[in-house]
Amino acid sequence: MIPARVQGPKPHPLNGTGKDQASTARFYFTVDCDWVPGSQAGLERLLDLCDRYRIKGTIFFAGRFAESYPDLVRDCHRRGHQLGTHGWAHGGLEHDEDFRVAGYEQQREWISRATDAVEQASGIRPVIFRAPNLRIGEATLRALEDEGYRYDSSVPARRFDMGFGRVHYTEYFWAPLEPYNPSWQGLHRPGRSNILEIPPSACLFPINLATLRVLGLPALQRMIDWIGRRSQHLVFYCHPSEFILAKDQTFPRTMSRWNRWGMSPANLSLVESLIDSVVDLGYAPVPMWESSPRYIPIRQPVIPEMADYHSDRA
Repeated sequence: MIPARVQGPKPHPLNGTGKDQASTARFYFTVDCDWVPGSQAGLERLLDLCDRYRIKGTIFFAGRFAESYPDLVRDCHRRGHQLGTHGWAHGGLEHDEDFRVAGYEQQREWISRATDAVEQASGIRPVIFRAPNLRIGEATLRALEDEGYRYDSSVPARRFDMGFGRVHYTEYFWAPLEPYNPSWQGLHRPGRSNILEIPPSACLFPINLATLRVLGLPALQRMIDWIGRRSQHLVFYCHPSEFILAKDQTFPRTMSRWNRWGMSPANLSLVESLIDSVVDLGYAPVPMWESSPRYIPIRQPVIPEMADYHSDRA
């Protein structure tokens, strides 16, 4: 039976402390910071929410967001959140960055610039990535490895948006639901890459705030129940822009009215409802660096060794 919402934020013992330490079901609270001027106040509200719930999340920054708001990036690190990258100028472009079709050199430039921006703001070099719009390809995997990355969360396993969202291809639909090392020949297959893939959760539609806003918590709970019978890892994501009125932000002219619908500070209460629900189901919120036994302290720089690379990469 799905538990009803508990009103108000509860002081759950999270992040490997208290009774939840023994739980094997992990909840990854992730935030995609697109380059949307005016959205930065939404991230501040999310950070306060995480403090109330004692959640350490994973926050992916578009490079231009990190470049424009370095104090906010430093504050995320100071509060103990894992920092990652999310393209260079994604969210602020008339023609967005597309890692699914761009060549290796272009992708590496975007990743390198974003990585440098986060490092300059925070003092640490990020090693986790999420592709804009989850549009990722095999060239992205090579570019991430060559930039010293260790984690990715972009492969849209079990997701197909049927014209409503951003994922309209099924190439990676049957990718594993559990974290895995992809193949250089196909991201949907386990292989020998040094990158650990942690797929964003989906049950046809994604486990994100847009789905929560449109379908409501009961529908999302049923989707989470389906995922929970197949995986011990639940990935949720939202955007700072979703917590600020659209009129107070600057979007590309090509962004549809549908994509701007429902942006409001009131969405914080929806996220609180979701957190209450998943924690009551036994999930322990943790940063993505805790997704693997090969725990890597992301707060420290990681220098890849040549031994990490295999001759069958081509």
